Amino acid sequence: MQNHLTAEIVTFRALPGISRETLRDRAESIGPWLAACPGFLSRTLSLNDTGIWTDHIVWAHPAQAKAAGDKILAEPSAAPFMAAIEGSSVAVSHAPVIIWQTACADA
Repeated sequence: MQNHLTAEIVTFRALPGISRETLRDRAESIGPWLAACPGFLSRTLSLNDTGIWTDHIVWAHPAQAKAAGDKILAEPSAAPFMAAIEGSSVAVSHAPVIIWQTACADA
């Protein structure tokens, strides 16, 4: 069976004046919409010490990642999150997942 797992990696900066907590809360608010997207498997959001945020989403198939990406700008629940992001800083890439490891439920 062929593996189609796809990582969507989005890096960006928050607009000046947007706190870490505000950005986190706004990012979290799109969780229900994202979880309802076909093919969504997991998401992590991180912030490095230079102010770069990384939203890392794993999809079952690249077409499902593209479909969600095509819809997110029109999604009302995403508007506050998108409004907190410095548009010129956004970089989006997709790559096949080679290893996808999660903790055991019993751990």
